[in-house]
Amino acid sequence: MFHVILIWMVGWLVLGIAAVAWTMLCGATAHWAEKEGLAFWQTFALCLLLTPLAGALLVLAFRPPRTGRSLAETAGRG
Repeated sequence: MFHVILIWMVGWLVLGIAAVAWTMLCGATAHWAEKEGLAFWQTFALCLLLTPLAGALLVLAFRPPRTGRSLAETAGRG
């Protein structure tokens, strides 16, 4: 009987560690999204419900493109 309780305890411990790791990945992705100009809590909720990979794809899709040229070079006629 004791081994069944021990197996349940180990299972819950592994599940808890996985939940903390998942939440930390979601938080890191949401922090990156906030630095790119997206809302933290919306990205965090998206990551929490779907996956942190979906949040990373969202950040990559919606961040503004960065060019190596200055504004004067892009506004000129050639």
